[in-house]
Amino acid sequence: MSREYYFHRAGTLISKRKLPFFRIVFISIILTLSSVWAVTAYFGISKEQDRLASNLEISVIIKNNTDTTRIVSLAESLKNYEQIQMVKIISPTLATIEFEKELGEDTDALFNESPFQWLIVFTMKPEYCNHQTVSSILADLGTKSIIEQAVFNDKAAGALFARSTMVLALGLAGATGIIVLFLGFLSYVFRSELLQSPAEWFILQTLGAGRMFIAFPHVLFASSACLIGIAFGGCIAIPIQIASSGSQPWVMDVPFVSIMSAYGTVALLSLSTAIITAFSVSKGK
Repeated sequence: MSREYYFHRAGTLISKRKLPFFRIVFISIILTLSSVWAVTAYFGISKEQDRLASNLEISVIIKNNTDTTRIVSLAESLKNYEQIQMVKIISPTLATIEFEKELGEDTDALFNESPFQWLIVFTMKPEYCNHQTVSSILADLGTKSIIEQAVFNDKAAGALFARSTMVLALGLAGATGIIVLFLGFLSYVFRSELLQSPAEWFILQTLGAGRMFIAFPHVLFASSACLIGIAFGGCIAIPIQIASSGSQPWVMDVPFVSIMSAYGTVALLSLSTAIITAFSVSKGK
């Protein structure tokens, strides 16, 4: 009986209170689109961050007159580091050729002898490209007797490390702000709907009805609106994503699991907001 009453009462509320219902649907659509946008933007920024991290090269300058076998051995040992993505050896001859290409002039006219030394150049895996890991590897390399010094663009690296922290902080702050804002709107609209029938609440409480019996139809009312809004928001997000892929191809690479997690999070938070609002209002009656 209770189950039939809950659903019948929720259906009656939907048919009689269309404006609050559509307000909740609209807010849920905006909340869904905002959550998808937040996930997509964070993925795009992280992808760009990974690209920049992959381009950060660390050059290890080898001391003059070092045996080639030892240089190759050091390069092979670097390949065994879990944190390192790519390792390459640059000989003085290769460095001279590259320098001449860039300069457009024969180095013999500039130098009596080649100024270049053997180099081992490596890049970090994006997930390990942070100040602590890079410092640890450089400290380890400092113990190798054949190494003269290790150099890299410390300003670019510092900006990269700072940006990584900033992206995480801003991403979390932005997502939290959007969710809190629209959940506040949702709670306000739902609370207004609940307060439209004070006489009904009074009669039911006078007859001894519990808070669950009174509030649950309204929870079903709000939940139905939220789920419809999430479904519409998801349908709207798909063509927007496809249209954006023309100028930003990477948007099609956003993991499906991440998008579904955004939908699930919106559904869970919306349902929680509806339940908390309904029972808080019924408690105050």
